[in-house]
Amino acid sequence: MEVRKTLQPGDMGTRRLLNMYGSKLVCVRYRIDKQQQKRYTTVELIVDEKPDINQKSRVIVWVKINYGEKELRKQAMENGARWLPEEKVWQISYDKAKKLGLKKRIVKRRVVADV
Repeated sequence: MEVRKTLQPGDMGTRRLLNMYGSKLVCVRYRIDKQQQKRYTTVELIVDEKPDINQKSRVIVWVKINYGEKELRKQAMENGARWLPEEKVWQISYDKAKKLGLKKRIVKRRVVADV
């Protein structure tokens, strides 16, 4: 099957599909099956939207490490964790927190624009 034409939302020939799918519509494609002599209209849709946590180094988390857990605190510091005394938590990147086994101790997370 070959792609004959790809249209962006708002292009001529997409109005009906744009009305159906709204802002979730990414593009419309017309595909040709030469063997069966048929034309197919396909759409690409946005079905889910959330922060890009595949770039985990861009996600900063706060984790709880108890005062008596000296070895764990030392490992966290060696991995770039910073103590936030007012909040009484350690701040560290998500990927390093996961590596240290601190995933269940996360109390807050945020995505950082440029790391």
